Amino acid sequence: MHAMAEARPPSSALGRAHPAARRLADAVRGAPRRLGAGAEAWPFVWSAAAVALATLARLLLTSLARLPNVSMVFLLAVLFAAARFGLWPALLASGLSFLAYNFFFIEPLHTFSVAEAHELLALFVLLAVAVLTSAIAGRARDQARTALERARLAEEVNTARAAAEAERVRNTLLVSISHDFRTPLASILGAATSLIDYGARLPEPARRDLLAQVKDEAEHLDGMVRNLLAMTRVEAGGLEINRDWVDIRELFDRAVAMAKRRGATQSFQVAVEPGLPFAAADPILFDQVLANLIGNATRYAGLAASIVLRARADSDAIALSVADDGPGIPPAVLPHVFDKFVRAPRRAGDAGEGSGLGLAIAKGIVEAHRGSIAAISPVANGRGTRFEIRLPVEERPR
Repeated sequence: MHAMAEARPPSSALGRAHPAARRLADAVRGAPRRLGAGAEAWPFVWSAAAVALATLARLLLTSLARLPNVSMVFLLAVLFAAARFGLWPALLASGLSFLAYNFFFIEPLHTFSVAEAHELLALFVLLAVAVLTSAIAGRARDQARTALERARLAEEVNTARAAAEAERVRNTLLVSISHDFRTPLASILGAATSLIDYGARLPEPARRDLLAQVKDEAEHLDGMVRNLLAMTRVEAGGLEINRDWVDIRELFDRAVAMAKRRGATQSFQVAVEPGLPFAAADPILFDQVLANLIGNATRYAGLAASIVLRARADSDAIALSVADDGPGIPPAVLPHVFDKFVRAPRRAGDAGEGSGLGLAIAKGIVEAHRGSIAAISPVANGRGTRFEIRLPVEERPR
């Protein structure tokens, strides 16, 4: 005790640190008020409790044995406050750790005076390390929280975007169906009404013409329904491919015959390379591909256009093409020609409009066969469109 009494007088100079420590404590206590009246008090309460627990642990450890650097327990309290509550509660924990360490563990005890210069240095080193640790840990917590918020917002944006796209597709599909089904249904209704009301008085050629009109429009509706179902299967990944060895010339001939039965007025030419190998494909699905490509040509190339179907063998693929000499695809439409519901602007002489699904379905079917499809326009002299399909060559079993 005598040594302590002798040590106290020199502390009068160092004791001037007491007002600075008090001002620091006042500043730390005022931090929650500066954050605003709406700030939550519980993070600061828990931070103070962590410092109190660290003080008790420090007292317990020093009572059992003299251990160096036991002051590090205060850094645990600071780290807890920073990681759990953020920067400001951690700064409060730093200030309280500074005061508790000074009051309970630096001679003279239970005062804020400091008897030795090295103790003062250790005290301020603790404060500096605590503040720096709280700043780093608090910043890391805040950054992890700006990152989580960004991820949540990005997920919400993606969800909203997907919902908006689904709604757009649904509305477009409804508009397309209502528009494209209305014309053939009106034709069927008109022809059926004429047959019912005037059938007995109509000459035989007129009756046959009305019946043929009903049949053609019903086939047109059937084609649109099959396209819708095919698009659904393509998007769901449920397109079933029943491969068989297909003669490309027979495939072309069937497609041309179907187009003529449906009233195509264009001229057709089929050019197949001699000795062309059979292609491994689903004949029913490729009938639909060619029907869609030819239907696109008859719809937009003009009533008097010429349509050419070609097939040749390359080293690694069988190349098929459907070309016309019509006005071609507008440059703005060409990059999106295989997208759903994309239609070129109508021109005089065009044979109506389609659903905007035919080319998208053709692309899906070709790619399901591990092939590729591309659109080229113009073809020659600033006119024409050519769709090219490449199917991988497979060895035919003997």
